[in-house]
Amino acid sequence: MSFETERMTLRAFKPGDSDLLRNLYNDPEIQSLAFTDYVAPKLEKWIKEMASSHENFPGFLGLVEDKESRAFVGHVSLITTGTRKRGCSFSIALRREWWGKGIGTEITRWLVNHAFRKLAVHRVTLNVLASNNRALAMYKRVGFVEEGRERRYNWDDGKWLDLILMTILEEEWDIRRGV
Repeated sequence: MSFETERMTLRAFKPGDSDLLRNLYNDPEIQSLAFTDYVAPKLEKWIKEMASSHENFPGFLGLVEDKESRAFVGHVSLITTGTRKRGCSFSIALRREWWGKGIGTEITRWLVNHAFRKLAVHRVTLNVLASNNRALAMYKRVGFVEEGRERRYNWDDGKWLDLILMTILEEEWDIRRGV
């Protein structure tokens, strides 16, 4: 299964993708922005479990590649949370050399639209550390709003950081899209 945005291809895992994810998530800066615990010691098991679960995954879990060069850009997930809640959680992690090019915004908009139009969810949620200013700004541009905050959630680099819960509802997305 694969999808395309204007510049990117979002595709399911393939054999051999574990090294791409290992390199992405072993970047110390990405670890500090994407995770609230230490990743490296459990990474191999985590990657294998993630890669083996994609076939029956409730939503989309995969890799992002540049359409033109086929270069590995990052990792995304859109996980549905049940039929009665009609929600899903979203996450994205891009390699640093792809930051600041609008790609995160492009992918996030595409996946949020996919969640509302194809997966028939009512709300998309995500968690982001308060220190991740780039991601916070991008999520707000897409239309996510802060819904809650876990204060002093994570100890990183000598200080406590809040974890922010952000959401966008289907009707909010419709208004932004002019539907």
